[in-house]
Amino acid sequence: MSASRNIVSFVGQNENGILRQMSHDLMSLLEPDGFKGHVIDLHKPDWQVQFNDLLREGIFMAWGHAGIGAGLQIDGQLLWDAQKIPFVSVLADSPCWRVPNHYIRSRYVANAYVFSEWLSIQNRFIRSPQYSTQIKSVGVIPNPQRDSLAWRDRPQRMAFVKTGGDPEARRKGWQNLPSRWRAVLEDAGRVAIQQPTGDITDIYVAACESHNLPTEHRLEIFFTLMFDLDLYVREYRMNTLVKSLLDLPVDIYGRGWDHLSSQATQARFHPAFDAAHLSSVYAGTQFLLNTSPNVGSGLHERVAFGLDSRCVVVSDYNAFSRKNLSDLPSFYGFDTTDPTLKDQMHGLYYSKTDYTDTTQAAVDYIAENFGGKSHMVSVLKIAEELKIAEGFLGNIPPSLAFA
Repeated sequence: MSASRNIVSFVGQNENGILRQMSHDLMSLLEPDGFKGHVIDLHKPDWQVQFNDLLREGIFMAWGHAGIGAGLQIDGQLLWDAQKIPFVSVLADSPCWRVPNHYIRSRYVANAYVFSEWLSIQNRFIRSPQYSTQIKSVGVIPNPQRDSLAWRDRPQRMAFVKTGGDPEARRKGWQNLPSRWRAVLEDAGRVAIQQPTGDITDIYVAACESHNLPTEHRLEIFFTLMFDLDLYVREYRMNTLVKSLLDLPVDIYGRGWDHLSSQATQARFHPAFDAAHLSSVYAGTQFLLNTSPNVGSGLHERVAFGLDSRCVVVSDYNAFSRKNLSDLPSFYGFDTTDPTLKDQMHGLYYSKTDYTDTTQAAVDYIAENFGGKSHMVSVLKIAEELKIAEGFLGNIPPSLAFA
């Protein structure tokens, strides 16, 4: 193995180890091409020892979901600039979740956005001088267990794997904010939850402007409020779905559902489980439920992984899924604003339809459009662009070279 073929992914504390598992599985797809993937957990006390060993061998590139690892420093200098190693931040969450990870003054750190909405927020409001682009949406590793049980023989009828949250408790917390900020959140939230799943940026900006809240200055206020609005809208939609399931024997996995679990007559609430078990859970499930982030340009990884696993995926529609997934027999779309949502969930649960012979179209669609290998090749290409661009530095005046 050539030392320069080492690829390093950084992970930190995240729900159920999902980023660790995804990073490991995605990098394994590059092994036939001579690359060797390494996952470094920044919460482990010996991570520096592991990294230093790899640094001595040579590192082709580094990357991290959510920008984890992008800001590491050595002797007061950004590590990636000091070592001239390209780092690619693969960013699937809104920039408002962790703004510092979207603004790093480096020629060796690139932002690779999974959704065009997040790249738009970068270009409109953050305007980092670093290299920012869009990467093909979620990369899917084929589920090796998807054919272990035919759909009709799977023991778990309907499941929702999602960390919960109480939107009304969040709204109650807004009472402690200044009245102008509270009015922005109330106005934007009221409009957003009445819309189909999609980008809420313009709704939020319109509310800011109507209350004379700056959108170009004091961005710590702008993004903190945006973050709370983003969570509120997502929580509202997922709660709407779970409320429609409480009298069905559905399995719901994840923390954050205490405010609804006591109302359940048949729904079963379980603790979160490690992401290493996702493949087996999906492979044993008939109907996999989902609610999406506030985007319309792509699909959540749960939808893609569920379709690849031969589940019937039941998810809120957004513009992408309405256009591209509606004809797939194993995708069922809904709107959380639809008053018949509960009837739809009951109808699906007690349906006599056997989907066993209809899931292949979705498996083929995901393989063609969201393959994990092509996803990682896109990451490699961005790293290569960063390396080549270093040779262009002499083409611009030093005042424009910010790093």
